[in-house]
Amino acid sequence: MWENIKGIFAGLKKFYQELEPQKRRVILVSVTVGVMVIVGLLYLINRTSYSVLYSGLDPQDAGVIVEKLKADKVSYRLGNGGTTILVPSGKVYDLRLELANQGIPQIGSVGYEIFDKNNLGTTDFVQRINYRRALEGELARTIATLTEIKSARVHLVIPERALFSEDQKPTTASIVLKLKTGAQLSPRQIRGISHLVAASVEGLQPEDVTIVDSNGNIMSQNQKSSSIAGLTHEQLEMRKSVENYFAEKVQSLLENVIGPNKAVVRVAVELDFDRVEKTIEQFDPDNTSVRSEERNVETNTSSGDNKVSRTENVITNYEINRTVQHIVGDVGTIKRITTAVLIDGNYETVTDAKGKEIKKYIPRSAEEISQLTNIVKSAVGFDPRRNDEIEVVNIPFDRTHIEEQEKYLNKFEKQLFLEKVLHKVLYGFLLIVLFLVLRKLFKKFKPLFSYTANILPPGTENLPTAVPADAQRRIMMQQKVSRLTKEQPEDTAKLLKAWLVEEENE
Repeated sequence: MWENIKGIFAGLKKFYQELEPQKRRVILVSVTVGVMVIVGLLYLINRTSYSVLYSGLDPQDAGVIVEKLKADKVSYRLGNGGTTILVPSGKVYDLRLELANQGIPQIGSVGYEIFDKNNLGTTDFVQRINYRRALEGELARTIATLTEIKSARVHLVIPERALFSEDQKPTTASIVLKLKTGAQLSPRQIRGISHLVAASVEGLQPEDVTIVDSNGNIMSQNQKSSSIAGLTHEQLEMRKSVENYFAEKVQSLLENVIGPNKAVVRVAVELDFDRVEKTIEQFDPDNTSVRSEERNVETNTSSGDNKVSRTENVITNYEINRTVQHIVGDVGTIKRITTAVLIDGNYETVTDAKGKEIKKYIPRSAEEISQLTNIVKSAVGFDPRRNDEIEVVNIPFDRTHIEEQEKYLNKFEKQLFLEKVLHKVLYGFLLIVLFLVLRKLFKKFKPLFSYTANILPPGTENLPTAVPADAQRRIMMQQKVSRLTKEQPEDTAKLLKAWLVEEENE
């Protein structure tokens, strides 16, 4: 076995020495590239892949997690200034479960787990402080669950109870929010956070909650819900919602009649935000009932003349029918609707004097405008008692910019299509060229590979092989020449000199 291996290496060495320098360089480069590829693949296979264990950590939580990983001898890496911890991919979920079982991370705050341990001898003052810390931590964790918020800090000021209510100081809260990159909170979300915190703390009102971002900008308005500014904002939101509802309703109706992009609708709505409460008391004198009746009877008797007088007084109290109504007017009722509608006309293609095709505008008839006006009235609930107004105007739309944009888009789509086709053709051409080059190289080195494969180690001449007869004769001739050179070196040298002289003479 060892002799056969030595024979194979000897044959390869001899074959390499007999090659031309250019072919040697090609083989060396090929072998070097192959070895580098194999080494790179082995490195990638055996390299440890790291995945994110936690990101956006508080420095305190990050330090606790790192100490835990060091104690368990788990390799780790830090990123993003120490706020991101990476561990081997295969250990991510196990480590998360293990750390979660130990209450890590705590998201930078302490929650109700502060009461998990019973500390004997704790004073009432310390208990109150711990309760406030736990409440702040739980609120911060709840607020941080919102999609736009990265982290939150909550500070509560809960004053001591006073003996008299007029001496009681209000409870206040301050919230610091760190938003995610590119995220923003709407006014509705800010009010929601204020009401969330106020509903979680006894004696806290939403207007006493101050919210700021990580840059120190005030996000909350700190205004009571009954204030004029707060109501104005809600009124504008409600008015905008009603106007958009009517405009979209009319727009969709007209587009189904005259076609898309043929109408522009704007609606203005006046809403009544006055809250009216009135009590009506009505009396019906025709419909009465006896409430009470009192009779007084007086009798006078005289024995001498036998005179008897009797006086009877009757007092009757009647109850008059009374109706009491307590009426509370709705807030946000519609006082007036004003609708403006612009409708485009029809177009037909004509040829001008120069033979160029142009679009000619044809206005709509008065009957068609009247029909469209009735459609709009029905859509918005037109009521003349409210002094509603509807104006439908037929004018030509300026579509110059739209046509230019369509031309630009068509040109861009054609250019994009040509680029895609050109890329595919280029890729196909490169594949064909690569195939032809590899085919040519394979044909060029095929004899060399065949020759290398047909080299037999010494002592294996008589073994049955599938080597062609020409190659066998060439190998046998090489072996004879080699043996003759070793046995008769002088005769061989003379023979070579004679051959060289003959070649020079020729």
